[in-house]
Amino acid sequence: MSGSEVSVTIGYDTAVDEKYSVYASISFAVLLLGVGVPLWWHTTAIPRVSLPYAGIEALSDLDINIKTKIVVVALSRDRAESLVHHITNAFKNSNICRIEVIYHVISSNLIASAFTHHELEKIASAFNLDVGQLLLLETNNLNDAVLVGSRRTIYFSTETTAFTLIQVLSEWMLLEKSLTLTRNALTEPTLYSLDEENRRRFPASPAYDVLITVVNPDPEKLKIAWDLRLMAEEYVEPFLSELSILSNFSVKSQWLYLLPLDVSPKRVPDSGPLGRHFALSEDVLPQLITPLEKKLASQVSLHPTINFVIYAVPCDSAPLHIYTRSGHRSRNNANVEAFLSPRWGGVVLINPPVEACMAAKLDQPVTIIPEQITIVGTFLTQLKLLLGIPEPKFLNGVTAVSLPGLKLHDWEVDALLRVRTIEQLTSAKLTLQSIAQLLQEIGNIVITDIVGNRIKTALRLVEDSAEQLRRGNLAVGFLLSKEAFVTAEAAFFDPTLFALLYFPEDQKYAVYTPLFLPAMVPVLLSLKNIYRYYFHRRINNPLKETAPSQNK
Repeated sequence: MSGSEVSVTIGYDTAVDEKYSVYASISFAVLLLGVGVPLWWHTTAIPRVSLPYAGIEALSDLDINIKTKIVVVALSRDRAESLVHHITNAFKNSNICRIEVIYHVISSNLIASAFTHHELEKIASAFNLDVGQLLLLETNNLNDAVLVGSRRTIYFSTETTAFTLIQVLSEWMLLEKSLTLTRNALTEPTLYSLDEENRRRFPASPAYDVLITVVNPDPEKLKIAWDLRLMAEEYVEPFLSELSILSNFSVKSQWLYLLPLDVSPKRVPDSGPLGRHFALSEDVLPQLITPLEKKLASQVSLHPTINFVIYAVPCDSAPLHIYTRSGHRSRNNANVEAFLSPRWGGVVLINPPVEACMAAKLDQPVTIIPEQITIVGTFLTQLKLLLGIPEPKFLNGVTAVSLPGLKLHDWEVDALLRVRTIEQLTSAKLTLQSIAQLLQEIGNIVITDIVGNRIKTALRLVEDSAEQLRRGNLAVGFLLSKEAFVTAEAAFFDPTLFALLYFPEDQKYAVYTPLFLPAMVPVLLSLKNIYRYYFHRRINNPLKETAPSQNK
């Protein structure tokens, strides 16, 4: 009996030790596999906020249609219905501009009492046009076939054909071809090439710096009597204030000295007082930009800089004229020569008076009094081209109301808003699609909450802008497209996107595997003992199965 009791005691102690050993193995496995590995995975995982990839992918099917309301006001119902029919058919296949044409009939007595443009504007103001809308008003007091007003009204005579009105709408107002080319060139740059207007226009930006520079290469012999700051405040800034909805403009000015031309003009004999003048060919004009660019300090800002340079020509190189490639003078003005550099700015060459150069002595400087109106007019004309407001194409019988100080017509601003809206919306779509593709292909890029919110916000703004444009709200649609463009660009160029770009998964395992492997090997081996204890113990210990019957 005593021997059997000893054996039972020994077996009992062995079972207890085995049980505690299994429990210890389970606790180690739970701590390491259930707590340690998930904690390590969480702390070493790259933070990536979930993004609306499906919504971004759906942007490929998002059509941008700008609804434009056109109101036709004619002297008879038949005339109005005929114009509505022709205009609707002319633009029914338009890719971007969706035209809605309505008509009204106006009394001929009311129109007959309006002889001047201002009187016609009073009649047109009764229709309360919003941004982007157009009014076609028939009148019998016009000398031309079509007179384009200062606001959003086109006045046409009773003899004007529908074809002429469609030409004015297409080539002056809506610019359908330019809108389509802008969109296609951004979407598929390898298939579509930009035209002259698109190559010349500055790319979209929330802000621009306008830098006006006066260059005096020989300050000892040349004196320029000009208040540059006053010129900018009186002419340039009021002009830019009309485009405040487009972007923020900052006007700056500076003077540069001792900066000669980097090219040698060609001496040309003539019959003038000096018996000669100097010529610069259009082929060498780009060579003038490089030395100027180094000294203009236009790189001090992150925003695109629109440069305007006034270069004072010394007497020993004056008068200096620009010649075309065909060998003809480019301008008739004897004292002002100018040229435009696409997406950079403009340069004006001012020649000193010939009489002053003839009478000047070596020890007496020549004073130049710039023709301010001419120079400012040249700059503002160049600025319109650089911002994307093209010169209206010549149409027979079509004239536009002249505004003082080269002020902008309302329909010109509307046309610019359409172009910029298409450019900004298309750029925002492509930016979002590019960043989504990048983040899907490279899993090691950090996506912070800030970047994720920017992407989601930009996607929502693109969709809202397209919806507002479909409703005909051009101003609201433009502002939303501008915000979408800025937000998408900020998300794409966020520096946190490239924080762990060069830390791939294999490097992570190579660093942490030597730390975890020695601790995990015993735990993984103990899993075998845990399995054997719970699933093979009853098979190997049949006495435990019969224990209840023995107790009975």
